[in-house]
Formats: sequence, C-alpha cells, structure tokens
Amino acid sequence: MDALAYFNNLKSQGYDDDAALSYTNQHYPDFKLNPVAIVDNYDDWFYQNFQQIAAECYPDNTGAIFTIASITENGEFIEVIAHSSPPIGYDPVRYDFSVSNGTPSLRHTFTSGPDGTWSPFFSTGNSDPQPIAVSLPPTVQSNSIHQAPQQVQTPQPQQMMGQYAPQQPMMQGQPMQAYGQQGMMQQVAKGSRTKIVTFLLAFFLGTLGVHNFYLGKTGLGIAQLLLTVLTLGIGALITGPWSFIEGILALVSSNFRDGDGLALSD
Repeated sequence: MDALAYFNNLKSQGYDDDAALSYTNQHYPDFKLNPVAIVDNYDDWFYQNFQQIAAECYPDNTGAIFTIASITENGEFIEVIAHSSPPIGYDPVRYDFSVSNGTPSLRHTFTSGPDGTWSPFFSTGNSDPQPIAVSLPPTVQSNSIHQAPQQVQTPQPQQMMGQYAPQQPMMQGQPMQAYGQQGMMQQVAKGSRTKIVTFLLAFFLGTLGVHNFYLGKTGLGIAQLLLTVLTLGIGALITGPWSFIEGILALVSSNFRDGDGLALSD
C-alpha cells in the first residue's frame, strides 16, 4: 500500500488532515499533503491524461473523444469542464480533481442542469473513486472524557492488505467493498425503487420530471417540470430526450442510482 492510499484510509475513518498526515509520516517520512497548487502547473498533465480518465468513467461510450473546455481552481478542487463526441447523454460534464502528494486525483463528477447549477453525476464507470477503508483497532478505555488521537494505535501499512473486514458503507452512491486474500468482492446495496417503473415513468411522463420525483431527485424533477410548463410545452423538445436517456440508463446501467445513492432493484 502506498503513502497516499494509507493517508486516505485514515481520512475515511474520521481523522482530520493533521492527524492523518502525522500517522502517515510515521511510516512514510517523505509523504507530503499538497494544497491545490497553481492550475497552470497542471495544464499539461490534464491534456495528456484526461482522455484516458474520462474514457474510464464511461466504458459504455467506446471511442468517444473528450475535449477540455476549461480548467479552473476553486480553492479546494481543480475543476475541469469537458465535452464529448459523440455525447455521453449529458453535456458538458464537470470533473473535480484534488491534488495529493503532487498528483491530481479524480474525486467527483457533475452534470449541468437547465438552471446552470451542477448536480452529482453517476457515470457508467468509476466516476467517483473512493479510498479503501481501514479497520482500526478499538481504543483503550480510560476515565477521561476525551482521548487524544495519539492514544490510538494505527495499523501498519502491510497489515491493511488482505485482512480488511468492512465496518461501514462507503460514501453515498458507492457500493460496499470488502478486501480479502482472494481478491475483491463487491456487494451493491439496492433500494425499493425499480428499474422498470423508472423507465416507464421516464418514457411516458419524463417531460414533467415524474421519474425523478419517483427516484427522490426532486431538484431534477422540478427543473424538467418547469422547463416544460413555463415554455408552454416547447421545452419538451429538451426534456423528452433528456428523460428518455435517463430511463434507458436506469434500465440497463448497473451504476445508475436513485436520490438516496442506492442502486435500483430489478
């Protein structure tokens, strides 16, 4: 396990940056946590690597060409806005990268709504990679109310490989993962909403956003409803194909999620 993975493991357990960095440096003295640097320093890196990164997010769109429209820095992430040809169903898509130890890492993807706001976007591939969780040993009980982080014995990096048992789900929208000596097993938590109902609502009532209300994605549902109603039906030229694509993704994509971040039932 490398230093960045070890650091991210500690972060996923609730350690703040300073505590996680302190523990990481005990095993990897040269590891540094870099803030987002000047964007210009990473322009060449993004133009050289972005096509491969975006293609891995959307394996169902083999051969698509992804073109970077802009690269900006918002203080926490480097935002890369890009278009695709042929379109992947949403355009444009925003990709947020963080910089740790001098290397950009894809954290989140977003799609632009009709009102210009960005909403989390679940691609058909690995659009939101998460660090592997670490199972930490329980802290020793004491009579004090608060215990300092130094009292927690963190595992050695080599102890993390092949001996992890999941303690809690990953972040919302991601499958639960377990790691063992035989490789990785994956179980996807499913909700009560079904693929076929979502598809039928999107096909027949998608211009009014009914399928998104059903999925618990109220913001998208309201946006589609207003776009159709306020334009006296002309907006259906946009919301119709939009909702149809969402219905197809709900029906065929195993990575499509409802508003609670759960996979749809069959």
